[in-house]
Amino acid sequence: MTVDERLTALSTGGASPYPVYAELRSVDPVHWHAPTKTWYVTGHELVKTLLLRRDLSACPGDFVDHDRSWTAAELAVIDRAEEFFDSWMVFSDPPRQHRLRSAISADFTRKTAELWRVRAREIATGLVACLPSGPADLCARFAEPLAARLTCAVLGADETDTDLLRGWSADLMGYLSTPSADPEKAATAVRAVDDLRGYLADVVLPGLGSREDGALTGLRSLDPDSATALFTQLLTGGIDPVASCLGTALTEVLGAGERIRVDRGTVGAVVEEALRYDAPFHFVPRVTTTELRAGERLLPAGARVVLVIAAANRDPAAHPDPDRFDPSRETGPHLSFGHGGHYCLGAALARVVVQEGLLAAVNWADTADPALLEAVRTPSFGTTAWRRIAVGPR
Repeated sequence: MTVDERLTALSTGGASPYPVYAELRSVDPVHWHAPTKTWYVTGHELVKTLLLRRDLSACPGDFVDHDRSWTAAELAVIDRAEEFFDSWMVFSDPPRQHRLRSAISADFTRKTAELWRVRAREIATGLVACLPSGPADLCARFAEPLAARLTCAVLGADETDTDLLRGWSADLMGYLSTPSADPEKAATAVRAVDDLRGYLADVVLPGLGSREDGALTGLRSLDPDSATALFTQLLTGGIDPVASCLGTALTEVLGAGERIRVDRGTVGAVVEEALRYDAPFHFVPRVTTTELRAGERLLPAGARVVLVIAAANRDPAAHPDPDRFDPSRETGPHLSFGHGGHYCLGAALARVVVQEGLLAAVNWADTADPALLEAVRTPSFGTTAWRRIAVGPR
């Protein structure tokens, strides 16, 4: 199987993508992938540099390879899904990106994130208290509900609606985490968008004025489409990647032969290493606006480029012995939250949630003394997702 075939197969096989990323980084660090008509960039210094380039646009443009077998209705629903995701802040350039970011930036500072620490701790403690004495799936029973419940609280959603919003978020990610457009997944995503638009208008926005924390009132300054795009991006960004990072940390800590020390003094370093070791989102998509040189390649204007931050995080030139999980490493920062003007707005909050979740889980493990029975990745293109992290009595 060629490297192109193995790269494409990551969306269906569920295998670790890092051997493929390592091969690309060492053999062809700026690689043309014909099936997705995309250049993949994998080296740390080049990825970091390109993240700062203003002649690389975050707007994905029209790169859907229309299948001739699709009906007019299928094409229409794919176009509608693509149009919606193109309106997200993460896929926007200034001045639109600045306008959306400034509407809510005050709600995602480090100081504000710390205000959510107690609530994250309460949720995490309550969840571990409900774990069974026998085998348990820490994805379904702990990481995912923790991320979802805290995200819903931050977004002003009714706590009783958490499972509803989790489902909508999963429908959106189901479309985003495939290497090519899928009419059925597009239709599911579009239905989720319609439901979320109604939920935002009927439940969230009317309640913003009565919130004691005064959070997210900036959504009211936006038009309905922009508010929906921003709300849904915050929803998906607060659930899947946070649960993913917590899952990675749990897998490495509980699966280590000699238990990795996790306490208030070390948890920050453990979480940062989990983010470096297995970035929740692997790809940062960009489009060249002019002819651009990347390494030894000259890319034409209008070319689609994927900066593979997960591969950059495991570049031995930046992080020696990169395939080893080592919270004590003293190398430079990872790129999992991006770099430059599109640096993740929710990074501080994500760190708080994962730290509190990991501390609660480790405290539980000290008493329950579970063994890691199985850690299974969900097949996904460009993301880290855990299908199951099973633990049980030794």
